[in-house]
Amino acid sequence: MSGFIEMMILPVVMAIVLVAMHSHLGFHVVKRGVIFVDIALAQVAAFGVAVSLLLGNEPGSGMTYIIALGSTFLGALLISTTRTRNQRVPQEAYIGVIYVVFSAAMILVLTQVSHGGEVINHLLVGSLLWVSWATFWKTTILYSALGVLLWLWRGPLRRISTDPEGAQKDGLAVRLWDVVFYMILGTVVTFSVQIAGVLMVFTLLVVPTVMGIRLFEGLGKQMIYTLAIGIVAVLAGSAASYILDLPTGAAIVCAFGLLLGIQVMVENAQGETGNN
Repeated sequence: MSGFIEMMILPVVMAIVLVAMHSHLGFHVVKRGVIFVDIALAQVAAFGVAVSLLLGNEPGSGMTYIIALGSTFLGALLISTTRTRNQRVPQEAYIGVIYVVFSAAMILVLTQVSHGGEVINHLLVGSLLWVSWATFWKTTILYSALGVLLWLWRGPLRRISTDPEGAQKDGLAVRLWDVVFYMILGTVVTFSVQIAGVLMVFTLLVVPTVMGIRLFEGLGKQMIYTLAIGIVAVLAGSAASYILDLPTGAAIVCAFGLLLGIQVMVENAQGETGNN
């Protein structure tokens, strides 16, 4: 037990910070129906990291964060322009195109970088096990500041996520608030993808939120549940990673998937029992 605590305490608390931030943003992502916007922005951030490495910068350096953030802001602006009042083409289609193009571009860039295959693996599954306390505190302070902004702007942000047409009729600047939301999301994703990888970032934004929405109506109860289930998944995945010597990020992603599957089966069983 002491060995687990000594080795895994920092990855666990780092993952819990990521859960708290991403599950809140996940509410907006799911309500907007743009489920893959997070993985698209994560891929755009990964492309920015690849460009930074090609220019000779080190992973995790200040310049790498700046280039990745600039790349993500570009992706956020592109995505914010794809929401139109007349959705002849679903916004998700444009998001898919952005994801595919930047994925291909990242691969092209990394073919010119030594150990490009290792970098691709790192960007997919992250390096949560090797996170430092300096990165933990930097990320925690940044996410706390962004959390304050999300709280102060909760009214318009929630309105454009749940009722964009009504917000437009009431004179709310939907396009402007779209840009604000995607900029915040892009900033979070840029930092998270270099810690946890693309797969875990997508999982943290979508899976706990879906689980909360399935069980509860009120946002407050949903948020409490998503944080609780996130902590359970992080602890379970981290324990499996430690015992079986598995990649921590991938183990946590699978733990989330397992918990979602169990919840769905329990709900279905209860529904069948109620019908009988």
